[in-house]
Amino acid sequence: MAADYYKTLGVKRSADAKEIKKAYRKLARKFHPDVNADNPEAEKRFKEIQEAYAVLSDPEKRSQYNTFGRVDGDPGVSYDPFRQAGAGWQDAGGFRVNVDDFAGATGGFHDLSDLFGEFFGGARAGQARRRTRRGADQELEVEIEFAHAVQGTSVTIPVQRQVGCTTCGGDGSSGGRPCPSCHGAGVVISTERLRVKIPEGVADGQRVRVAGKGAEGRGGGKPGDLFVRVRVRADSFFKRDGDDIRTTIPVTFSEAYRGGEVEVGTVHGPVRAKIPAGTNSGRTFRLRGKGVRNMKTRAFGDHLYTVQIVVPKVVSPAGEETARSISELYEGNPRAGLPSGI
Repeated sequence: MAADYYKTLGVKRSADAKEIKKAYRKLARKFHPDVNADNPEAEKRFKEIQEAYAVLSDPEKRSQYNTFGRVDGDPGVSYDPFRQAGAGWQDAGGFRVNVDDFAGATGGFHDLSDLFGEFFGGARAGQARRRTRRGADQELEVEIEFAHAVQGTSVTIPVQRQVGCTTCGGDGSSGGRPCPSCHGAGVVISTERLRVKIPEGVADGQRVRVAGKGAEGRGGGKPGDLFVRVRVRADSFFKRDGDDIRTTIPVTFSEAYRGGEVEVGTVHGPVRAKIPAGTNSGRTFRLRGKGVRNMKTRAFGDHLYTVQIVVPKVVSPAGEETARSISELYEGNPRAGLPSGI
């Protein structure tokens, strides 16, 4: 049964040349034999990918394939990159590629330096032009305590970075063969323990940028940046609302009725605050400037505390008498005017 070239590249039959080329590049990088040493399955898959692209990237061959399900000749032989080189074939550092199948009106690769520039970022010595390219940005995630997010802190994290291979100097080859350290890629993975400062006021989900600590650039290009996404553990008492902090403060009936002074815990420490006489449960008060510092404006938010009247659990004759006396102070039913349903 003829191979399904569209399925091989993972594209729809309606895919345009750009989509086909993009899919081919992605798969070719993944299954390239130089980065899958001693893996016959990867080698076989790479052959299939090459064959599929050679047909689908050529308008005439693709039209013939769409109509008849195959092209003239045996494409399994015509586009096998590991067979002996013939007319139109060139050695590409460990395997062979028919250059004619990657050039022309389809917008394919016009020379081998473009092909390997896509695979290895221009790392092949003598066969690919060295291109200046900025390193990729990287992102990782850390989790910190609520107090550390409010006050600021520093964390030490292991960071894996792509850096140039020191064995081959980033060329990808050694002694005419793929470099044994980087397998021809020109880069290796290096782990570095990096101390990152988390600024005061960082919120859950925000990112902290560490310049120049992403992947290393190619051909003298600048390195990318590292972005540290911060996850903040919830606190059982303090609730953050933007730059404001919200808490609930229990008070006695006497404090709410007669008024008084209570201690309110804030992220900046305890503050003595007044409770006006006749305060209802659920009323919210504001302590200005006692919230979180904004990372951009550097201004502090506020602390909002909500009063919650606590009823004594001990029932006694004296308490009942007091409750009856208090009920007489109400001028009417406090629930008067509320709807009885929808």
